[in-house]
Amino acid sequence: MSVASPSEDMRDTGGSLPAFVERAREDAQCRAALARVGYRQVRAAYAEQLRADADAVTFRGLERESLSPPMDLVRDWLKGDRRRNLSHARWTFLGTMLATIVTGLAFAAAYSILG
Repeated sequence: MSVASPSEDMRDTGGSLPAFVERAREDAQCRAALARVGYRQVRAAYAEQLRADADAVTFRGLERESLSPPMDLVRDWLKGDRRRNLSHARWTFLGTMLATIVTGLAFAAAYSILG
């Protein structure tokens, strides 16, 4: 047995993983499924479910994938995805604006030199 590798006794725990590990794994699966479905569809299903049942605890939009994440997880995912989308759009806009300004300055410099 190498010192760097775990022994056979340590790998065989004889049961399932701890609850927090199972919960983290389930959350990761739910977040991946939400990303596959897409922001618009998840937001529409979330809003529809809130209108139908404001006290809902689990999100029913992923029943096809045999997942039922808590509404809090879906709400947090929607907030985070919206923030990522806005950040991406903001950087795209700023890059385009900077390119336009640089192009305008280049044309102004060329006009002053040639004209």
